[in-house]
Amino acid sequence: MIESRDQNPTTIDSSAWTGDTGGSADATVREAVAIFDSRESLQNAIDDLTLAGFQRHELSLLANDETIRDRLGSVPGDVGSLAHDPDAPRQSYISPEDIGSGQGAAVGFPAYVGAIIATGAVLATGGTALAAAAAAAAAGVGSGAAGSFLSQWITDKRNEPMLQHLDKGGILLWVNVGDAARESIALEVLNRHATQPAEVHDVRQTGSM
Repeated sequence: MIESRDQNPTTIDSSAWTGDTGGSADATVREAVAIFDSRESLQNAIDDLTLAGFQRHELSLLANDETIRDRLGSVPGDVGSLAHDPDAPRQSYISPEDIGSGQGAAVGFPAYVGAIIATGAVLATGGTALAAAAAAAAAGVGSGAAGSFLSQWITDKRNEPMLQHLDKGGILLWVNVGDAARESIALEVLNRHATQPAEVHDVRQTGSM
């Protein structure tokens, strides 16, 4: 579990996992991470972060159990143990508004496929996001049916990891904070809704050496 802190959040050195002890500052990303005991508390935190100016692409959640097992070899019994692990597979946050109606998903289908790729959801889900989108497009049964399929798939994929992780300690949320001012805002919001005080870490960007 993420350890509680009485005052300032602790900065975790990710080199314990990456083995990188001398990387450039430009090759790292500073993040806040917190754990939530319900989807409602998570959503409230995300709503407040959005109102504070954080963008969707700056938020990420732990991927589902299948992806974790494929990436790490096993699924920990306590998701908190992955809070500071840079190898923990993630998925992009999808809001309830993104799901919308089947008709809305159909109308925006090409744009949504582009969004899946742009946000890195393909990598985070092991390719299943793009595969599902392609399956819907290839179904050839009309935009309404394709949109309905995609809408239901998004709903299932959004809820699946959260339900799985609630049984293992809670839902992890990472927030890219960037600078000290945004870090302070993010921590205030996260601590308002999370079960334990949020922490921060600097993690090496994917592909950097």
